[in-house]
Amino acid sequence: MNKENWYILRTYKDQEYEAADLLEQAIPKSLCSLCRIPQKIKMFRRGGEFHLVKDIMFPGYLFVRTSQPEKLQKELKKSREFPQFLLFGKTETGEDELIPISTQDLTFLQNVCGNELQSDMGVTDITLGENRTILGACGALERYVNQIVRLDLHKRFAVVAVPLFNHSQTVQFGIRLEQDRDIVA
Repeated sequence: MNKENWYILRTYKDQEYEAADLLEQAIPKSLCSLCRIPQKIKMFRRGGEFHLVKDIMFPGYLFVRTSQPEKLQKELKKSREFPQFLLFGKTETGEDELIPISTQDLTFLQNVCGNELQSDMGVTDITLGENRTILGACGALERYVNQIVRLDLHKRFAVVAVPLFNHSQTVQFGIRLEQDRDIVA
């Protein structure tokens, strides 16, 4: 049996859950063992208080694991139930193919969402020093502190530039300061 790998399916923003439900209902498990929509937890200020909310990390993207990408692609193309997936890349001969997730991209996703992409990317506790420099970080952002391109302490997020999906991608991480420790993740 072929080894399972992760692939990207693209759909329209705000149709991710509908697409995942249809995928799980209409596609045999032998063609797709896992379908994930990675999520993140972020801080949101309302009425002067911070609250934790979930959000989709990559709107319009689903991540599937399969050992039979060609068969899965054919099944998806022939199904009229599915929203119009923007799921196929092109081979050198111009034929449609599923878009594989590179080892580097998968490593990043697993670092922040777990090996099966099953966990929400949590809020990172940070300790600040003088001039808003980060002295310490505990959480998903910890490995990427040196790649921060924007730090918004008021709205409690850090934006990191990482090589992802064949280009430099920005990813927003939720942060929690020492005075926010009573807000439970």
